[in-house]
Amino acid sequence: MASGGEEFDRYTQELMDALGGRDPLAVLRQTLDDVRRKTDGVPADRLDRSPGPGEWSPRQVLGHFADNDLVWGVRVRMIVTQDRPRLIGYDQDAWTDRFGDLDGDPRDTLVRWTALRESNLRLWASLSPTEWERIGLHDERGELTVRRIVELLAGHDAVHLAQLERGLAPG
Repeated sequence: MASGGEEFDRYTQELMDALGGRDPLAVLRQTLDDVRRKTDGVPADRLDRSPGPGEWSPRQVLGHFADNDLVWGVRVRMIVTQDRPRLIGYDQDAWTDRFGDLDGDPRDTLVRWTALRESNLRLWASLSPTEWERIGLHDERGELTVRRIVELLAGHDAVHLAQLERGLAPG
């Protein structure tokens, strides 16, 4: 098995490939619009359908988008206001298992995620050139600049948007 560093390097490359050189802020804005459009009018039971064994349902993907924006929004705020803060990892599967059903309706999850994403977009738009280069020390991933975090988030969006689309596909 590869070390955590090697695994993160592969995962980082996967996310950067998914970003494909696009503007990360444009991707992050577009994902919000794409998810709203793709889930509009979709019955709740279809949002709960997993596309395959071990894959998250569209509802779980929505919850993960919200969790991720919550966690990374706080982390970026820490980086911008503190000197090289320590960033603690979180278990996304444990969060999905524990918090995935907190919203009674998947549309409530979409509302929650929308608020978090729009708040983060305002934050990112407000950053100075110096703040984009500030560093946080992730306990699993090492040094991360705000710029790299936002690039990774945009690639992450692309990966999970494809997962959401698989879950919404007929069948």
